[in-house]
Amino acid sequence: MPTEALFAACTPGLESVLATEAAALGLEARSVPGGCELEGPAFSYEACNLWLRTASRVLLRIATFTQPSQLASFDVAPWVVKGAPVVFEVAGTRAHEWKIAAGHKWKLTASPDAISMFLREENGRCTLSVDTSGTLLYQRGSRQEVGKAPMRETLAAGVLALCGYDGSTPLWDIMCGSGTMLIEGAEISRGLAAGRLREFAFEKFPSHDAATWKARERVKAIGAPVKIRGTDLNAGALGVARRNARRAGVADFIQFDRIDATKLPKAEGAPGLIVANFPYGKRVGDVSELSGLFRAVGKSLKQSCAGWRFGFLMNSEPKDLGLPIAGQAIVSNGGIRCSVVWGTIC
Repeated sequence: MPTEALFAACTPGLESVLATEAAALGLEARSVPGGCELEGPAFSYEACNLWLRTASRVLLRIATFTQPSQLASFDVAPWVVKGAPVVFEVAGTRAHEWKIAAGHKWKLTASPDAISMFLREENGRCTLSVDTSGTLLYQRGSRQEVGKAPMRETLAAGVLALCGYDGSTPLWDIMCGSGTMLIEGAEISRGLAAGRLREFAFEKFPSHDAATWKARERVKAIGAPVKIRGTDLNAGALGVARRNARRAGVADFIQFDRIDATKLPKAEGAPGLIVANFPYGKRVGDVSELSGLFRAVGKSLKQSCAGWRFGFLMNSEPKDLGLPIAGQAIVSNGGIRCSVVWGTIC
């Protein structure tokens, strides 16, 4: 059976999570800085774009060259319609030569609607890849409104994965903002594919089989529904979260309430995972006030949610929470170095 080589890019710090996701799809995965090198059956890029929650882009590696003349004679008919515009990006010492060769072959453009080709030169060999995703994969197709400090869906999914969330236990976001982590959690718990609501670049490929793609499964079998709750002190943010959840088709699975994270009510039912994307003091919040906020939230959690697990994305010292930290991972959030911390409230 023919195989294909792929590269799936991700947020720095989520490489191991992405590799686990890809392996669950039956692909061979090797983590490298900034993503994963993948290998699988032909057209694996369809499943990757549809199901990988932490990937930001999926590239299909289609050829290797040593000379620009080889690019000029290479047949790209399976991926690019003759005469169609192409975005061409080169990384390497001979970028000018490769761009000249590409210019003879394609109608080069900067249009975001064009097929994107990438050429990476390393140790005298150049790998040509085609972008199968199009717009970055955090754009799921449902979130049309954001809060003051938006979080990308791919990072939200990564935070949940790092904290061990698999959709089988309750989830509560105590500072839900525009609802990104809640929506990701609800989709995981309901077995819904990450990319089910959007289109991809590969749908423009001449080799694309539209009938097979349309028939591809977009929902996995799930167990019993779990309780998912989003709370925030900001009523406007809750309204945005509700509307985003409605567009994603998961509003009926999420309970929204206006609650101060420093004055949480007693948690009811089976323990689950409490999450939050804490303010960083850059776009939201005052740095001088954050330590006090974290202490108040930690105290509230210990009084109301003993026995629950927690997982927080933060740009400050987790010791201010006063909670036992069982694990920590470093990730990037919009270029800001952050920590994902997790543990159990006791």
